[in-house]
Amino acid sequence: MKDLASQIKQQILSTGFDAVGITTAEPLTKGGADLKSFIRQNFHGTMSWLSDTHKQKSDPNSFFKEAKSIIIAAQNYYQKKDKIRFQEDSGNISIYARGRDYHKVLRNKFKKVLNWLISVEPGTNGRIFVDSFPIMEKPLAMRAGLGWIAKNTTLILKAKGSFFFLGGIITNLPLPPDEPITVDFCGECHKCQDACPTNAFPEPFRLDARRCISYLTIEHKGTIDQGFAKQMDNYIFGCDICQAVCPWNIRFARDTREKDFQSRYKPADLLLTKLENLSQTDYEKMFEGTPVRRLGYDRFKRNVRVAKKNLKGD
Repeated sequence: MKDLASQIKQQILSTGFDAVGITTAEPLTKGGADLKSFIRQNFHGTMSWLSDTHKQKSDPNSFFKEAKSIIIAAQNYYQKKDKIRFQEDSGNISIYARGRDYHKVLRNKFKKVLNWLISVEPGTNGRIFVDSFPIMEKPLAMRAGLGWIAKNTTLILKAKGSFFFLGGIITNLPLPPDEPITVDFCGECHKCQDACPTNAFPEPFRLDARRCISYLTIEHKGTIDQGFAKQMDNYIFGCDICQAVCPWNIRFARDTREKDFQSRYKPADLLLTKLENLSQTDYEKMFEGTPVRRLGYDRFKRNVRVAKKNLKGD
């Protein structure tokens, strides 16, 4: 199976992924415990699906009963030529959401690899996951040797940074696993924690999602607490602050090769004065095929109002 594992990795990389690793389908003991603690402290806020599926998320076999191995890959979405943060009079969208919806892009790539694998290895079965099934991608990626989970809870790839999407294939093939990464290369650095305007990191490696700008702009429904709203600046979808200050990203982040992830928008397209008057029809047309579309018109307009209020200094 060693030769097959090498061929699989080559196939993955040939589709445009930037890194790939293989691990076993054994339960994620530490990851499961961390998630349980996260939920017990109610750090997940209103994301009830996390508490509903936390047992399944730590055990790949609950997702795919035939699971023997997991192939997990990382896809760069960074755009160095595009500003991480737009000027204050424009609505700011997290870099990952400025292009085509990554779920579709990655799933199509994994589908090609899985079809190839089935053709060369009869009896192969597998399931694809891309951030939309109850499975813990980051602990799996760490166990597959891709990177380590940082103090801001993102996965950092050594000499590459953290601006990556994760996904993979769970298969019934008993493939040789890669060596896991067990070292924390963050060291004494805590810039990500210091930079967070809403203090969403109560301690290293721990995120209180209820305070996170990404959660507040995307997952949270209803009115946003005034104290948090004032710290959201001009963010209307997601946040990149903790990643932007990370030394690994400053030194190693490079432009994505994936054309689908290149930004569709310029700051002028996202002027808050334009967005506040955007009709629902125009909103759906403007953000069609992007992650922003899943936000929904009402929450989008709520975020624009918050950003406009912050711009005025109210």
